[in-house]
Amino acid sequence: MSSHPRRRASLDGTWTLHLPGGGTSEVSVPGAWTAQIPGFGDSHETVRYERRFDWHPLGGPARRYVLRFDAVNHRAVVVLNGVELGAHEGAWLPFELDATEALRPGENTLEVTVSYPPRVGDGGEWGFLERPLGKQSWYGTTAGIWQSVAIEDRHEAHLGRVSVRADVAAATITVAAAVSPAVHDHADVHAVISRDGQKVAAAQLERSVGGYRTVVPIAEVVRWDIDDPVLYDVRIEVREDGHVVDAVERRTGFREFTAEAGVFRLNGREIYVRGVLDQDYHPGSQPAAADLAAWEQLLRGTRALGFNMLRVHIKRPDPRYYDIADRLGMLVWTELPSWMTWTREVAAEGRALLHDIIAEDGHHPAIVMWTIMNESWGIDLAERVQRTWLRGMFEEFRAELAGSVVVDNSACAPNFHLQTDVDDYHLYRGIPESRREWDDKIAEFAGRPDWTFSPHGDAVRTGAEPLMLSEFGNWGLPHAHDQYVDGREPWWFSLGSGWAFGAADATGLRERFASLGLAAVFGSWEGLVAQLQRAQSVANRYQTTSIRLHPEIRGYVLTQLSDVQWEANGLFDMNRRPKLHTADYALVNGEHAVALRPAAYSAFTGETVQVAVTTVPGPQGLGSGRLRLTVGASAPRDLGEVGDGRAVIEADVALPAEPGAYEIAVELVVGGTVVARDSAELIVVAPPAAPGVRCTTDDPAVAAWLAGLGVGDLADPGDPDALHVTRRFTAPARHHAAAGGRVLLLAEDDDALDDAFDYLPSARLVPRAGDGDWVPRTEWLDRTGAFGEVPGDAVLGIAFEDLLGDRVISGIPGPLRPAVVHSGIFSGWLRGTAASTVTIRWSEGAVTVTTLRLREAAAVPVATAVGRAMLGAAAGAHATGRGEPCEGGQSADEEET
Repeated sequence: MSSHPRRRASLDGTWTLHLPGGGTSEVSVPGAWTAQIPGFGDSHETVRYERRFDWHPLGGPARRYVLRFDAVNHRAVVVLNGVELGAHEGAWLPFELDATEALRPGENTLEVTVSYPPRVGDGGEWGFLERPLGKQSWYGTTAGIWQSVAIEDRHEAHLGRVSVRADVAAATITVAAAVSPAVHDHADVHAVISRDGQKVAAAQLERSVGGYRTVVPIAEVVRWDIDDPVLYDVRIEVREDGHVVDAVERRTGFREFTAEAGVFRLNGREIYVRGVLDQDYHPGSQPAAADLAAWEQLLRGTRALGFNMLRVHIKRPDPRYYDIADRLGMLVWTELPSWMTWTREVAAEGRALLHDIIAEDGHHPAIVMWTIMNESWGIDLAERVQRTWLRGMFEEFRAELAGSVVVDNSACAPNFHLQTDVDDYHLYRGIPESRREWDDKIAEFAGRPDWTFSPHGDAVRTGAEPLMLSEFGNWGLPHAHDQYVDGREPWWFSLGSGWAFGAADATGLRERFASLGLAAVFGSWEGLVAQLQRAQSVANRYQTTSIRLHPEIRGYVLTQLSDVQWEANGLFDMNRRPKLHTADYALVNGEHAVALRPAAYSAFTGETVQVAVTTVPGPQGLGSGRLRLTVGASAPRDLGEVGDGRAVIEADVALPAEPGAYEIAVELVVGGTVVARDSAELIVVAPPAAPGVRCTTDDPAVAAWLAGLGVGDLADPGDPDALHVTRRFTAPARHHAAAGGRVLLLAEDDDALDDAFDYLPSARLVPRAGDGDWVPRTEWLDRTGAFGEVPGDAVLGIAFEDLLGDRVISGIPGPLRPAVVHSGIFSGWLRGTAASTVTIRWSEGAVTVTTLRLREAAAVPVATAVGRAMLGAAAGAHATGRGEPCEGGQSADEEET
């Protein structure tokens, strides 16, 4: 019997694209044309593809020639040699057209006109926000022929859509197939099932509604599992007179994934889910991979980082995604493509689409979780009718997806679940700014709070749904300069302008980095990126171990695997290169974990700091291991043996006698191998000592603060050579500066500037810009000048969290107020920039203004070091300051406006 009854010729490659308004360009298929032609990254235009190809049919009356498109976004009209073959609408599914009558021997011309939904519907056509197109409202349209195209020579009696589903409970494989009209009632439609090349079962399909169907019993089922991804090959054949005239192959596997009694189970074994969100965008902003080997290598690297699940986000990916996951033993959480505006029409379209996706992809054993809605995008949960629709969707698809779990609405504040197999929630908090709030919220979530489910009295909650933190993560900008083409910045730089109060807008990055003077602080763009990626790594590790400290939470999904354009929270950049310290994540993301929490993140030299070390064995137990602790470059210290249960060990750590930034690390060693590691940076500073600056003040609270820094007797209030320290820039402070003196203003409230800056109203104290959570804010302190003795990076870490004020300084520096900037803030792609410590000239003197919470945080050791350095900067910056690194930079509120 013939083993290759279909002859397939790929039409992938270079096509001619006829552009809107005239002109042509060469584009690659598969691939989104909007990501290939400069200036069209967010286009909603209609274009026409053209491809010439040679074809030499086998001939014979029993042959049909079928054009197959794996996916076209969004509407395609197909014309072959001037004959319209048909049209298809929808971005995600394959479609086929019979080309037999239009195809001719020799050269053929194929034209495909591709249209994308308009930005705004006009009554006759729904806009693209009313269609299930996923995050193409975020990252630009991915319009065009984005998956493969081929022409196939088939027997006229051939198969159409094939559906294969393995049922582990019943030990059966159900096979269903649509067929062409030429498949007669007496035809033999057969399924042959094999494993590892050996036939294990076979059965004839019987006529049923819409085609043929059979249920094939499998003896001695071997289950697919993470570490043993056993797959069964299913070959469906059409036979005539004992000859195979057509065949289609699918791979499947037996497994059961459940969410019950508060835990996840794979094949009956408890499993802790360690997931990562994958937007499934590829280099060049493409929705499909051009290099299959590199794509598979990325997913293998993802397994090596400790992940056991991929959450492919609100789209149907290229089906090869699932093929790779099946082979690697990687669990997949897949989702219905989202829309933004709920209508009855799009609700019906979404329902039909999910049924079709399950029919196409349900054979993949890797897919264990399904989402209907994400963060209530496309549904108003305040409306009873829409809540009822979602409940009905959950019940319908839960019944269809036996052996997998279903999430109704993957929730975040202020939305919620109605009925779900998993009580999952999204939470973003910036580190270090919101570290304590993060810990409090995670602890609250671990207690199974009411706010994750509907407050309208219509929730169905069993209390047995596993808790999962299904989105969290932090940003770390990439080395984006290699994205420039001929000196032009990438087209996607501007797509982030509507997100995070503009913090995701990357346009003008090079110029902004230069104008803000950040090269003087960080040495170079590469120096800044290195510190931002280190901060991202610290935050991701801290948040992951925080989740794992709560045994009630049974899994998490880190956001995200790789950057997507302006969204810079990936472990890898857009070109799939690992960011600095990405490899370190594996040791907090393994089967076993260890969490280290110091009682304080800064201390004085020679002190002792207590640390708590918690071991978190995996669900199957640890056996036995040992803990070892290191401080900086010191020799490891043995903390003893640990076993299967969670253990909390407290240890006193003697700190070095020299100031510096020291890493305290703890490692869990099993069988001589380090299987888990956590660390924290402690800033160790010198004890209070006389700073060598003569100070004066008329504020008792400030006087007490100065005494705590080691300042001895205060100078007379009228001493022109003393630094005047105040919390309000009132007349005495103003006169002191105007007469040639120096002033330090601790700007602790909105009125700290008094009325001295009224002649230029843009100089004021304002709240920080941006949201600070999904796109974290970055606070920095210039270590190249007066603050060089303060240990640590320029980017401020957890040790400095108590110093971060609620306000920033707007209007200084500015065109009329040049300044030396000692500390500042920015968000995302260097947006929302503002100063937090500046020194400006004031007549013959100088004024240093800081919003750092130095006095309020005086009990924190690092505040002592920064406070002493602040006195030195304020006392000498007008004479010794090293320039104006942020002169002319925009302030936080100016950028938002």
